[in-house]
Amino acid sequence: MKGKGLLFIIYLLALLVGAYSQAPKEAAAPKFAIKGKLVLSGTNDPVEFATVSIFNESDSSLVTGGLTDVTGTFNVPVKPGDYYIRIQFMGFEDVMLSGIKVSKANPVYNAGDVEIRENETLLDEVVVQGERTEMELTLDKKVYNIGKDLSNLGGSASDLLANLPSIEVDVDGNVSLRGSENVQILVDGKPSGLIGLSGSGGLEQLQGNIVERVEIITNPSARYDAEGGAGIINIILKKDRSKGFNGSFQVQAGYPANNGGSLNVNYRTGWINWFVNYGVTYRKSPGQGFTDNYFDNPVTDSTYYIYQDNERERKSLSQNIRFGSDIYFNPKNVLTLSASYRNSDGNNITETGYTFLDRNENEFANRFRLDDEDEDDVNWQYEVLFNRDFKRSGQKLSVNVQFQDSKETEISAFDDVTNFPDASSEQLIQRSQNDNGEERSLFQIDYIHPFNKAAKFEVGMRYNGRSIFNDYVVESDSTNSGTFEEVSSLTNDFKFEERVFATYAILSNKFELFSWQLGLRAEHTDMETFLIQTSESNNQNYWSFFPSASVTYSYSDISSVQMSYSRRISRPRFRNLNPFLTYSNPLSLYTGNPNLQPQFTDSYEVGILQNRKSSSIYMGVYYRHTTDVVQRIQLQGEEGVTIRRPENLAVSNDIGIEANISHDFTKAFRMTSNINFYNSKTDGGETLSAEATTVSTRMGAYYRNSKLFNAQLTWWYRAPQNTPQGTRKSISSMDLGISKDVFKNNGTISMNVRDVFNTRNYRGETITDTFTSYSEFQWRRGPTAVVSFTYRLNQKKQRNRDGGNRGDEDFGDGGGEF
Repeated sequence: MKGKGLLFIIYLLALLVGAYSQAPKEAAAPKFAIKGKLVLSGTNDPVEFATVSIFNESDSSLVTGGLTDVTGTFNVPVKPGDYYIRIQFMGFEDVMLSGIKVSKANPVYNAGDVEIRENETLLDEVVVQGERTEMELTLDKKVYNIGKDLSNLGGSASDLLANLPSIEVDVDGNVSLRGSENVQILVDGKPSGLIGLSGSGGLEQLQGNIVERVEIITNPSARYDAEGGAGIINIILKKDRSKGFNGSFQVQAGYPANNGGSLNVNYRTGWINWFVNYGVTYRKSPGQGFTDNYFDNPVTDSTYYIYQDNERERKSLSQNIRFGSDIYFNPKNVLTLSASYRNSDGNNITETGYTFLDRNENEFANRFRLDDEDEDDVNWQYEVLFNRDFKRSGQKLSVNVQFQDSKETEISAFDDVTNFPDASSEQLIQRSQNDNGEERSLFQIDYIHPFNKAAKFEVGMRYNGRSIFNDYVVESDSTNSGTFEEVSSLTNDFKFEERVFATYAILSNKFELFSWQLGLRAEHTDMETFLIQTSESNNQNYWSFFPSASVTYSYSDISSVQMSYSRRISRPRFRNLNPFLTYSNPLSLYTGNPNLQPQFTDSYEVGILQNRKSSSIYMGVYYRHTTDVVQRIQLQGEEGVTIRRPENLAVSNDIGIEANISHDFTKAFRMTSNINFYNSKTDGGETLSAEATTVSTRMGAYYRNSKLFNAQLTWWYRAPQNTPQGTRKSISSMDLGISKDVFKNNGTISMNVRDVFNTRNYRGETITDTFTSYSEFQWRRGPTAVVSFTYRLNQKKQRNRDGGNRGDEDFGDGGGEF
């Protein structure tokens, strides 16, 4: 409540200051000037932040210039003379005014109200280009425009990431980049409560239709948070700053049940811009799988088989809302206030059947277990962001404050029955409750100081603190009398505290065809875990330094080559530190490891980029050296029980080649392809070492015809891969999408089918000295289909009137850098 009250007070103060700053004030007018007011033709609405250029009438040389303010007014000081002016704004026709004379007799030339008209031809061209750019390639990041990818229709954020090149999402929802799970996932450039405590669970609940684009940054500079050895995945939410009222609305229906809707609306007038994103979805996802375990322990001379078959049904009603405002004190000072809320009510039912066989494969028992779990997840997040641009071009200051409060409750009821050949049986009634929550605070300040057009210095600092609790209780009714007793061996209360303070500095410059950047980031980590039941604690307090460097050679207008280096860290995640046992399946348990140490990665990359008129090509070679590698190891526990536990292994060395290619064969037909080929060597001692050479690829074919329809076919494949304890089998999938614009291009009807041939099946094998395990699982059985309708109000399709700028690339307002 303190955070909410503070945000409300800041909001009121900002509104008062903004209102005061817009009040008329007497000011000394320039002695000689050209002034006027730019208005939209037909409505007389002011057009702010348009460029006003003033030229000498005699030789057409540029003399000076300026911008229109929030009222559309411009007032540019000049010397006496004869001039003409050009007014420009993205998406509008240029305005030319000539015959302007400024003299002692006429010191101020007043152009009055100047009308500007929208350039419909240019806008149509922008629309076509925007629709054709699903993937934008640069040397330091890859940008994927989610809204233009029909395969993402109706999906969650987890589905969106699973469809992107170089990213994989496994059966447990864990996200990896270029084969490594040590990746940092951000929302709008910062850690976010929208993802939730578990990460994978929050991604599944975040509606994909409120996501605008995803940025993949594989070798970040010192400006970025050092967390994530493989790099950063930055999810950018939709937000507009267009003049007036505009927005988009979407409804969808799918099979299996995937129903919901969303709205993204924006209203801007004068000095304030209001925005709201809202999405609600009901999903019902059936899944299935099996695990075949073979136990052969030479010490105890015990050999037997356990076959497990399970079916799951995940039901959830989730909603996200993000709202706020941008307050323009003037064109160079903008304050953004926002809040977001996420809620999910879910019910997961898992039915697991066990068949127990002796060494001769004769059945000696069978067991059935029903897990009925209810989930409730609530998150609030508040943010204040201030951006200031100085008179010197490129000089910027940004201050960001963020508060987050998350709560999550999981309540399960277990009904477990074991049947024996003599017709006898045993029943076990159990229940569990897991309450966890997180409070997070973030403060960061960034400053950019340009020395000239090419050279600049950047400096910043950041504090990120979080506190997490997890209270896990398991109770059992051993007598079936309705009286439950706590199972002390499975119950724990776990606390986690982490504080990270960071500061960085970057120096960059450009000389003719070469540009370079050097940076250093220092981070101090203070982390503590505490297990209340046993009074066990683990404290880690250390400084880490993260240098970064890059050199780019642009040997033509379309071709560049870059070499880059960065050092990264992967701190143990809360779930991997928490020693609680997941108890849904008592024969397959997961436990964390509170003694995990951080991983450190040195990352090197060389890339070549060509952006031609009809194609983009990126080829890159990368190498990662990681120490204290964390791997999930599978161990044998009590009779018939397997336990997965994360452990620090020794060292891994990964080397890979990645290629991204897109080509427009015609104006209507386009193809894209991505391939990532890499070799990974993990040194974990005599029994936990592995070498894997594998490849993953994604291909897409796109047909665009504004008069007919748009269609898309995508296919991805991941080859088999060795692991420290076995193999991960190959997996592939094909998706199909089609859309049609209606209502004079204000509406769009779309449909997609995911996993057309029902091949998205996760398979893997684990081999140890005492047991062998083979498993397969599908999160969603069979193909899934979604149909949606989108309507745009006062909004061109993918139109952006904010000068083509979707946010400050340097300061996290959608850009992701900080």
